Amino acid sequence: MIKILKEDKKAKTKAFFFKKDSTVFNKKLLDFLKKYYKKNKKDIRVCMHRDPSDKHHDMVLLQKRKDFYKPWFENRKMGTFPHKHLKKGETYHLIKGKIACVIFNNNGKIRSVFKLNPNDIFRTPINVYHTQVPLTEYVIYHEAALGPFKKGNSVFPEWAIKFKNNKKEILKFQKEIKARIQ
Repeated sequence: MIKILKEDKKAKTKAFFFKKDSTVFNKKLLDFLKKYYKKNKKDIRVCMHRDPSDKHHDMVLLQKRKDFYKPWFENRKMGTFPHKHLKKGETYHLIKGKIACVIFNNNGKIRSVFKLNPNDIFRTPINVYHTQVPLTEYVIYHEAALGPFKKGNSVFPEWAIKFKNNKKEILKFQKEIKARIQ
């Protein structure tokens, strides 16, 4: 493990914080994320904020494609499950791979799909259901949002229950997204 990082043992997914303030996220840390993924085939993030109570959160995440919807239903982890934040938006800056940012109306109909390529930046609106769908084996992106993260900050829609253990609905949804971004 890189000496400048400390693991967050309380996190639901593999997460690290910098040991010191004002550290640069560089190629060495990108390589660390990729090596971790190649060895473990799991998502990982490096938090650039000091700790979970900070008022502004910056994270660099590696998210794999196959985790679409799965984490939320297994352990109520957010993963990429559709959700909204009542009082904040999120900004994504894509570093590697391709990702679709999907915006929904309140009844679950896809309103917009935005395909991001490396160096693209996207901001989710406040109080709007959204999700991210990795389009490549994995994506690496920088996410910025207001903190601190508190249970209940994310609102999950009733209409998304149709995806629970329903591969047919998930595939239908993914097909619709692919059709919208081409």
